[in-house]
Amino acid sequence: MTITLTMKEELELWAEADQNTLQNPEPHEFVGQIPRQLGTGYVRDIEVHPNLWLKILDYEYHDEVLIKIPDWDHPLQFHVLANYDPQQHSC
Repeated sequence: MTITLTMKEELELWAEADQNTLQNPEPHEFVGQIPRQLGTGYVRDIEVHPNLWLKILDYEYHDEVLIKIPDWDHPLQFHVLANYDPQQHSC
């Protein structure tokens, strides 16, 4: 089954999940749990330099999730996605 969300709906789910987040470990760091309705795991944001953030995502959805994101008119955008499966990379 595929769950389809608008960006606004996804942000609302994350905001609700943020209310249940424990206190952040460092002043320039945020750790939050993925909304339970969507899956398990966490997201971690670390400010590595003023106005430059590193986002680490370690979660798994229960189902396929499609998020409709509107076009952005911004001069700089990039995303890097990595998927690591230890079973495929055994020594």
